[in-house]
Amino acid sequence: MIQSVKQAFATLDTKATGIPYEAIDYLRNQEHSEEISKKLVYAFKNAYKGEAYYSEKYRIMLPTPLWYAIVAEKHLSEELFEPLLEMFTNEEDWDLMNEQAVYLVGLLAKKYPTAFLDKVLFFIEENIKKENKTPYIYCFEALYYAQDSQFGRIHSILDKNNFHWVDHYVRVLGDLMRNDTLAKFKEILPKYAGKHTAIELQYYIDVMEGKITDFQKGIAFCEMRDAEWKNHYQQMEHMFASAQSPIEQDVKVNRNDACLCGSGKKYKNCCLRNMN
Repeated sequence: MIQSVKQAFATLDTKATGIPYEAIDYLRNQEHSEEISKKLVYAFKNAYKGEAYYSEKYRIMLPTPLWYAIVAEKHLSEELFEPLLEMFTNEEDWDLMNEQAVYLVGLLAKKYPTAFLDKVLFFIEENIKKENKTPYIYCFEALYYAQDSQFGRIHSILDKNNFHWVDHYVRVLGDLMRNDTLAKFKEILPKYAGKHTAIELQYYIDVMEGKITDFQKGIAFCEMRDAEWKNHYQQMEHMFASAQSPIEQDVKVNRNDACLCGSGKKYKNCCLRNMN
């Protein structure tokens, strides 16, 4: 039985097989503290650094950062903004850690709609400036909780060149069904003539003008996933049954499953299409 925060930390820091339900729940139920916050920040900053969580005994990278990312659902704070977003600058992609990180992006955007959204928009702008192709697509989840005052800046991002994830950005904005977004889509449509982005823009223009009636509006992943974390992760217990490294394994998504990016669309109609 877990009887202290330090004991819970020790369990998460060393467990190689199985899901440490008791230790995670113990930490989730504690009052927020600097001690817990430091652990969460460290886990996010080192989520993909083998030297931080590498087990010599099992010769794998332990899934420890994932456990702390689940704990973070109940310990949201502004200290998590930057380390969480920086996780999306790694080449690692499509795994359980990123899925959990997307969930946290939504939770943080709900709790800090102005402060976190401002940080996300700056993060997107910087990645575009650097012409990055890393999976910063995942932070677009925050746009579902954007405030009216932020849409001028949100729309201005569409004017930038070398935006690798522009199609998905268009899809998230299209889900919001705003009149000012409709006007922006019409404004930039000529810029993308002959490109796939023009097809995406025209589709959402038609949706917002009522020309398409079978449109299924996407919602944030944090609104889709079961709020009880154990219900979600119990379905994945087989992935943690042996001393392998599930945090580095790709999540296998069927073409007709809901896309893990949280768009609400089928995988084949969303991020799979971006990869082809």
